[in-house]
Order: sequence, then C-alpha cells, then structure tokens
Amino acid sequence: MPLAFASFALVASLLGTGPAPGGASDRVAVVGGADDETIVRQLRAELSALGFEVLAPEAPAEDDDESWADDLGAVAAIRVVEHEALEIRIVDRVASKSVRHRVAIPQPHTEEDARIVAMRAIELLRASLREPQEVPVVSPPPPKPSTPSPTRPAAPRFFIHLAPAVAGSPGGLGPSLHALLGLRWMPHPHLGLAIQALAPTVGTVARGPEGTAQIHTALVLAGLHVSFVPPSARWQPDAGVGIGPAFLRMRGSAAPAYGDATDVVTSAALVARLGLAVALRPRIRLRLDGHIGALVPRPLVRFAGRTVADWGRPFGIGVLGVEIVLP
Repeated sequence: MPLAFASFALVASLLGTGPAPGGASDRVAVVGGADDETIVRQLRAELSALGFEVLAPEAPAEDDDESWADDLGAVAAIRVVEHEALEIRIVDRVASKSVRHRVAIPQPHTEEDARIVAMRAIELLRASLREPQEVPVVSPPPPKPSTPSPTRPAAPRFFIHLAPAVAGSPGGLGPSLHALLGLRWMPHPHLGLAIQALAPTVGTVARGPEGTAQIHTALVLAGLHVSFVPPSARWQPDAGVGIGPAFLRMRGSAAPAYGDATDVVTSAALVARLGLAVALRPRIRLRLDGHIGALVPRPLVRFAGRTVADWGRPFGIGVLGVEIVLP
C-alpha cells in the first residue's frame, strides 16, 4: 500500500466523519516559512483530503497572535514556530477563548517525520473540535408551586322544614296551632319549588247560644320559592307564593234543643310568603316565615242557620322552626 494512502486512512480513522463544508467550522489556516514547505504541504494535503477548507494567510504579527485565526473566520490555525514545533490554536467562539497545543518537530526531520507530525497535529485538532462546547446553560426558573383553586361546594338542592306554626284570621275565631312540614327543591341557586303541609294540633272555638264548635284547619300549599342571596350566605332572605287546598273541620256541641253536627268545608288557599333563614351549622338553619293569604270561597261557621264566624279572608300564619339541608 502506498505510504500516502496509508497516511490518509489513518487520519480519516482518527477524525471520523468530516465536517460539513461551506461554513467557518471547516476552515483551517496553515502557516509556515519557506524552510517548512514539506510539513506545511503535508498538513494542507491531509486537511484538504478530510474536507477542510485550508487557508494560506500571511504569518501574523506578534501583537496579533491571539486573534489572527479568529479574524480569518477559521475554526483553527496551525503554524510552524521556529522550525521546531507545530502550534495548533483552536477557536472556541461560544466560550470566547482559544485552546493552544504544541507538537515538537524532530530535528533534523525527514518527509516521514513530516507525515507523523502532521497526523499528530490533526489528531489534536480532532480531539479539540470534538470536545463539547461550553455553552452557557440557562436553568429554567423553578416552577411556581401551584396552589389548587379551592373547589366551590355545590349549592344545596333539597331542604326539609320542620316547625310549629300559629294561624289566625279576623273573622271572629281565635288563633290555632299547627305543625308544619315543608320540602323544597332548588334546581337553581335562586329559584326553586316548595311544598308545605300544615296539620292542625290545637284548634279554635266558636261559641253562641246554640252551642260551641271546635274548628281545626289544615292546608297544603305548593308554589315558587325565590332566594335573594347566594346559597353560601349565612343570612338567607327569601320569598314565595303558593296555592293549595284548605280543609276546615267543624265539630259542634249543641245546647239543649239543638243537635250536634260535624262538617268539613273545603276551600282554595292563595298565599304569599316572606322568610329569613340563618345558618347555625353547615346543614342546619333557623327559619322564620310569615304567610298572608285568603281562602276562596270563604268558610262560614253557622249555628242553626246563623253565621257566627268566618275564617280565611284574610288569614296569616307565623312559623319559627328548623330547616335541614340535605346532602
């Protein structure tokens, strides 16, 4: 195998894949005097064979020694120093510095020495070019601790209302006591449907010469509930309207010469309501309600054909009790 081909094969195995042509990263300047023609020619031949663009500039002045390779746009510069050594300067533009190597030249040197020295120089060039560049690493800012947004609790939808109630009407009958059971469904935070049932516990009495009558009133009301504030507010003013049947049971105890009688009168109740609830605990509220309404037709209490009282036009109901929020 010819010696020149062997030298090329060795250098190619040291460098591996050559640089991509066409940029400053494949330019190498080689400088030497007339007495160094053998080794300079050998260096230029080997570098050209490996794909480098070889520059042949003038030797730099002493005060321009540090920057002359960079000014040429070369990635490295190789020059012969006083016929005794090769000086290899590799420019690192990222780190703004240069790296210098020296390879001694045997004295006196032959053409074979020139090839060996050239290969050593190229090996040093290869090692320096393949070192990772000192690229400044910008650390990303530490991630901000993510604070999970508080989950807003769902608005309550179902309520149970338990309370005593007092009902009264100005038609000649006294107040009566009732037990109230209410259910409410709130598909919307401010709008819902409600149903209430008032069962009689202590009725009222009508009296006349003909005797007495015990009167018990029951109502069932269904209608609209309107809340004026968000469900999370502690104080909950609201209002509503309702309609439903009313039942008056009258049981008479007649005086002598009159007969006892029992009757049940049915009417329709129309009611408007104002209320206020106060949260005592997350699922328990104290509730105050006031109803005003009218019965149509108006129930009459008659003794022997004579009207002694009426009830329900108008009537009022006061309620103070507990409301339970269902989960």
